[in-house]
Amino acid sequence: EKQGVLVRARLEVMRERFPIIGDVRGLGAMLAIELVRNRATREPAPELASRLAKHASERGLILLTAGIYGNVIRILAPLTASPELMDEGMTILEQSIADLG
Repeated sequence: EKQGVLVRARLEVMRERFPIIGDVRGLGAMLAIELVRNRATREPAPELASRLAKHASERGLILLTAGIYGNVIRILAPLTASPELMDEGMTILEQSIADLG
């Protein structure tokens, strides 16, 4: 539960910073971000999800794409992950989103 609260807080900050994040959702430590071309229309952006997964992978963070449009990034870290490791993963995620432009 604690892990989920910390990750969701980071994702919500990213949502405010990056317009390509249309939604943050999930339960507990199982969370997801939905990538969109435009927040107003909520048009799915599967190409951004693919690019994000590739960028993050190059930095050592494995992300899964999901959703019927392929525009969702699922986040489910091991419950035994340390706070430091979680912070490192979230930082890689944030940097990778920033690189998408």
